Amino acid sequence: MLECKSVERRFGGLVALTGVDMHINRGEIFGLVGPNGSGKTTLTNAITGFYPPQVGSIVLNGRDITGTPPHKVARMGVARTFQNLALFNGMTVLDNILLGRHVHMKPSVWRTALYPWASKHEEVAHRHVVEEIIDFLQLEGVRDELVDVLPIGLKKRVELARALVAEPSFLILDEPMAGMNQEEKEYMARFVLDAREERGVTVLLIEHHMDIITGICDRMLVLSYGEVIDTGIPSQVIADPRVIKAYLGGAHGAA
Repeated sequence: MLECKSVERRFGGLVALTGVDMHINRGEIFGLVGPNGSGKTTLTNAITGFYPPQVGSIVLNGRDITGTPPHKVARMGVARTFQNLALFNGMTVLDNILLGRHVHMKPSVWRTALYPWASKHEEVAHRHVVEEIIDFLQLEGVRDELVDVLPIGLKKRVELARALVAEPSFLILDEPMAGMNQEEKEYMARFVLDAREERGVTVLLIEHHMDIITGICDRMLVLSYGEVIDTGIPSQVIADPRVIKAYLGGAHGAA
């Protein structure tokens, strides 16, 4: 599904990523972990076109997308959620989710003017997809609520819904369980697994919660200071002394 080859990204004198190689197979849930500032979000921004790499290449479904603008990457079947919530306050859950259909919409002055004939059936089709995702993520009870008043766990679920209504083949989830309690994390993990099984989505999951990574990911990769320190099956990677040191520090790693 995705292959990153020798990716490097610099911001002035700061090297955010250097020599990063990563491949994700179709149908995988792939974990990307690392301490704060290790380059996880920079890598996802490189994949989605926000900050293209200065060195290396990114290949999606056999097609080189290095430097492709974000809106074109989205149309290739890539959707994402953000580390910091990017919902629209003052709008309902339903309207926030409906915005995720924009990549499939074809707006124009003439289509608006001729709405009953040219656009009404398209809007009905979009709303059908939205309602299906609302049912899928069990958001029926809050569909007409303003997102402003929702707790963090439901807000994260709404953002996942907005990504899924784009009908992506590749889904990037940037810390989707941050700020959640244990029960909310388990719900979200179940929804991620269901998205893979029922909707055929390949997932890149960025997380700090190692219990989630080891529980639902097929493989994982660990970044530290912009470099790959290990990749493979989660149960083996988390036992790597380099990974332990990166997360816990030298003294704890030695212990």
